Amino acid sequence: MRKKIVWGIITAIILAVLLLPLVDKTSGTTRVIVDHTSGEIVAPVCYDQADLTNWIDEMSFSNALNELQYEVRDDCSKEHLQEGKTSVLMRIFE
Repeated sequence: MRKKIVWGIITAIILAVLLLPLVDKTSGTTRVIVDHTSGEIVAPVCYDQADLTNWIDEMSFSNALNELQYEVRDDCSKEHLQEGKTSVLMRIFE
C-alpha cells in the first residue's frame, strides 16, 4: 500500500514537470540580430526579410529583451522568437 502511494506521488511529480509550462518558448541564450536604430529584434532566419539599418549587432535574446528593452516587430521574427512559457514535453518535440 505504501509503495503504491510513493509511486503515485513520484508519477504525479514527473507528469507535472513534463506538462506544466515551466520553460521559455525561446531560450534566453538564442542569438539574435538587433537593430539599434529602430530598437528591433530580428531572428537570424528573417534577416533578409527585415528592413534593417546599418547599425546592427548580434546578442542573446534575453539581453536584447531585458537589458536593451528592444521589441520583436517583424512577423517572421515573431514566429521564430516567441515569448512566454511552454512545457518541457512540447519543447522536446519542437
